[in-house]
Amino acid sequence: MAGKQPRLKVILADDAIDQLDDIWRWNAERYGSAHADKYSAFLKRSIDALDKNYFRGKPIEAHPELRYILVRRKNRGHGHVAVYTFDSQSVDVLNVFHSAQDWPSKIN
Repeated sequence: MAGKQPRLKVILADDAIDQLDDIWRWNAERYGSAHADKYSAFLKRSIDALDKNYFRGKPIEAHPELRYILVRRKNRGHGHVAVYTFDSQSVDVLNVFHSAQDWPSKIN
């Protein structure tokens, strides 16, 4: 019988933190700060869930050491893509892009 996956610490890179701040600002300007707070909390919860679901992300073809998850509120439409890597200790979230962006070309 296989054991449970260990919980890992989720660490946000500086770029990911800046991108999440930009997402909040964009939503606040267009929909108000209450909406921005709710959407940012939703994104953060989804990213934090990688602590135990780090295998669920899909590999990135051009960067096989990286994975990504699509985070969106509805089953259709745009959302955000969190790009990450993990090892036995942590999940390192490198970037958070809007899904409509050509985000694979923005990965270093």
